[in-house]
Amino acid sequence: MLQLVWKRYASLEEAKGHIVLRGANAEECEAVNTFFGRYEQPGADIRISLAQFASELKGSAFPFTIPELHEILVGSPLLTNADLKLLAETEWHALFDNVRSSYGESCAQLAPVVKDWLAGLEAGAAGGYRPLRELWRMSPETAERELGIAVKAWNLLLNGEAARLVGGRAQVAIRIPVLAALASGYPHALDRNQAGGRLFFHALRYAHQEGQALCLADASSLGEVANATTGIDSLVARDIYRRAGVLDDDISSSVHLYLPFGGAMKGPFVMTLRQVEAAAVLPLVHHVYVVENPAVFSTLADVTDKLSFTETTEGHETTGPLLMCTSGPASAAALRLLDRYMEEGRMHGSLYYSGDFDIKGIETGNVLAMRYAECYAPWFFDSDRYQATLKQGDSVFVSFSKEELVRLEKTQAVWDKLLCVAMGAGGYKLFQEQLMDALIQAWLCEVRK
Repeated sequence: MLQLVWKRYASLEEAKGHIVLRGANAEECEAVNTFFGRYEQPGADIRISLAQFASELKGSAFPFTIPELHEILVGSPLLTNADLKLLAETEWHALFDNVRSSYGESCAQLAPVVKDWLAGLEAGAAGGYRPLRELWRMSPETAERELGIAVKAWNLLLNGEAARLVGGRAQVAIRIPVLAALASGYPHALDRNQAGGRLFFHALRYAHQEGQALCLADASSLGEVANATTGIDSLVARDIYRRAGVLDDDISSSVHLYLPFGGAMKGPFVMTLRQVEAAAVLPLVHHVYVVENPAVFSTLADVTDKLSFTETTEGHETTGPLLMCTSGPASAAALRLLDRYMEEGRMHGSLYYSGDFDIKGIETGNVLAMRYAECYAPWFFDSDRYQATLKQGDSVFVSFSKEELVRLEKTQAVWDKLLCVAMGAGGYKLFQEQLMDALIQAWLCEVRK
């Protein structure tokens, strides 16, 4: 089916028309029926509208366009007939000629890997081709400027000129805004919400052979893709930058923490990504309890502060439980801190997560469940708890929208296959704040151990 979709889209350059999957086998029927909610039988000719396919795809848990899906699954851009024609046009090649010309006729000032990347872009075979092509179609002048910024920044980085211009001595690494200012005069020119920044990231990933699989945090179109794995991919992106000698923002990303027996480190306190990575030794803890919402975090800290502890942790194996707040999707700081706890063996128990019973809560839980599968456990965040809470007749609940219900049908909680089914059947969202009594009792029980 997908091969026919690619071919039809390449011919028409948009999601219209139909394809016919002739004599579909059982496996093909199962895939079509699951995706479209149909009941096609093996041996039948299945007619599929590209517009319907694109609509279903957009409303799924992976809201990509057809070209983005091709790049993710196949590992290369989907070249339409117009793309092939475009590659042959003088104006497209002129874009690269103009960028190269600023480095002399022989381009001797360009690093070899930069030359290779430009050649790959020009041929439609390197990461960054599609966003550059889309930008070029809208404005050749803008495309030339943004590509020029990415090339200049990368070349400054590779030839050591950036280090010389910053302090006049060799630098271990350079911050993205500083490099952007050197390359363009604008500190935010290499941000990934800027065209030049996206192209620069594609270049770095190309150099480190990351272009074989599209990173979900950096869609190849001009728009960013919102996905459950954004937090994970933010760490992947940071690693790509850092391997190239570029440092991004490690101050804005933060996580809230509370250690009931932490002494001077009791908190609540905040750790930035920079502090997480710089910490020599992390406090040894038993379980880690992760909550999604700041008000829930603060309430649990409030009730703990009112307790009178007659014992100290002196001589104890751990400092007890650690309470963490992600304030929504897990930040890079939160993920890196949890990574360190796992890698360094500083957590002796389980990672418990409690989130809102909505799409974002499930997505955040899936990130943690997949990343820390061996020690992950839901904390009042399963189908049984959802159904039991709905039965409380004196409570008021917020309904899911039609769009949210459609997304629920295509989503599954890694730790509980029945959870999203139960949520869809129940029809209502539940928030952590509605479970406070249970959360408080369970947390205090753990603290008193």
